[in-house]
Amino acid sequence: SGAQGIVCAAFDSVTQQNVAIKKLSRPFQNVTHAKRAYREFKLMKLVSHKNIIGLLNAFTPQKKLEEFQDVYLVMELMDANLCQVIQMDLDHERMSYLLYQMLCGIKHLHLAGIIHRDL
Repeated sequence: SGAQGIVCAAFDSVTQQNVAIKKLSRPFQNVTHAKRAYREFKLMKLVSHKNIIGLLNAFTPQKKLEEFQDVYLVMELMDANLCQVIQMDLDHERMSYLLYQMLCGIKHLHLAGIIHRDL
């Protein structure tokens, strides 16, 4: 799960692909959560790089503005999350390649003036 919500795997029947769907946890409960949700959505929409998970879609199940409270982000699905990768018994070459991919993604963010909050 992500820091601001719960993430699960799903199948998008329209695009015929496996995706990750993140439900933002009560993104409008206060100004701080609303700003975080907006920032995450905005950055995911703007940043495009092969080593950064891309935003495919966003939606809310609510039909009326008065009921609007949930936001779902549809993203590319990875084979494993970072916690799972850390637990794997990887040889030096595979570990080096994974680290290289992460650093390329981080470099792209930094060049765009974005610093990942988990770093």
